[in-house]
Amino acid sequence: MLFTCIAVFHMFSLSAQTPRKGSGADGPTPLQIGDTIPEKLWDSEFFFFNEQLNSTQKASLKEFKARPLVLDFWNTGCAPCLTGLAKLSDFSRDLDLGLVAVSEQTEKSILSFFKRNDLLKGTGLRSIIADSRLKSYFPHESIPHLVWINKEGVVVGLTGSKEITKDDLLNFATKGVLHAELKPELQPNFHRFIVDMELNRQVQSTHDSLLGYAIITNHIKDISPFEKSKVGPYEIISYRNRSILSLYRLAYADRYKFAANQIIWNVSDPERFEYYLSKGEGIAYWEKKNLICFESKSIGRINMADLLNSSLGLNVCVRDSLVECIVVKKGKGRTTMKAKSGREFKSLKNLIKDLRLSRPNWQIIDSIKGEVRIPNYSVKELATKDKLCNFFKENGLIVEKDKRIVNFLIIQR
Repeated sequence: MLFTCIAVFHMFSLSAQTPRKGSGADGPTPLQIGDTIPEKLWDSEFFFFNEQLNSTQKASLKEFKARPLVLDFWNTGCAPCLTGLAKLSDFSRDLDLGLVAVSEQTEKSILSFFKRNDLLKGTGLRSIIADSRLKSYFPHESIPHLVWINKEGVVVGLTGSKEITKDDLLNFATKGVLHAELKPELQPNFHRFIVDMELNRQVQSTHDSLLGYAIITNHIKDISPFEKSKVGPYEIISYRNRSILSLYRLAYADRYKFAANQIIWNVSDPERFEYYLSKGEGIAYWEKKNLICFESKSIGRINMADLLNSSLGLNVCVRDSLVECIVVKKGKGRTTMKAKSGREFKSLKNLIKDLRLSRPNWQIIDSIKGEVRIPNYSVKELATKDKLCNFFKENGLIVEKDKRIVNFLIIQR
């Protein structure tokens, strides 16, 4: 159930909305659902890379005219794009359906990718490369980005690839219809500030006449993770669908950085605050139930932590304590270490991060600037502080035990 908490700061107000891209002023008018593909786009020539032939040829989209067609914008560095293309290639086998990938990358980049990656090998993938024209017709903020064009040449869908099923492709290929949801970034609320969304219409008149506000709501579907706008002296900041713990980290970010072992849990339900503390719930279910949004409009800095406490019924605070710490320093003359008999190197920072998660009562301070590589390790083998100190010393590092003031984030009601 959605809750909305509004805190009011001052009197009178201005209304602001962030300008959006994609107006088409510097190129062709972007095509939307319901638009027909213009003839000049069908006739345009593109460079097609053919995975099966491992070569590039110049061709147009004419061969796909009068057939259902899916354009899939991708990049070799985008993992969801690769898994999505592999899935779509598999699902579309034996269907009378055109599947064309579209990339802005060069032939050299594409060839290099297929030399070192087998995920899309054997798919017979055809991809337009070095593209700028199709993206101007179908602008997007993120990839994968799928454009669904029926056999009449009409755009019937703009989606991501994660949610697409085999039935979606079958219905599209045989009936020309698509039931998948519009891609989140194209939803009407994606960039809209929470205060302007339909869910707040019942209180719109309240903050229409006010200068500052803070709003906290439950999870809101299909919105961007962050929005920011400045209008004169007023700043609107909107953190959306964040964990409660991450919002408190943001509230104190200008003064403190809290490692996992600098968070003290004095609540009975820590799993509500961060997913990694949850008890085996599916991430989608957990996010819908526990993520929240925080939005504020103000002149100057606000006390975000106090607003969160007031709205969530918490008493989260920072406390300084003098505790015993293990301080790690770089040894004199230390050079690159040789791993022992097949052991690989890992980062010192990764070891300290692992220890902070598995040994929450140990305070380890890395006083080394830059990257330090150490032989691979097993956290289980470093069961005591003495074993850890000996491991550091064996690898040319200096270890000191010292009492220092450490900042702790206390999660409590």
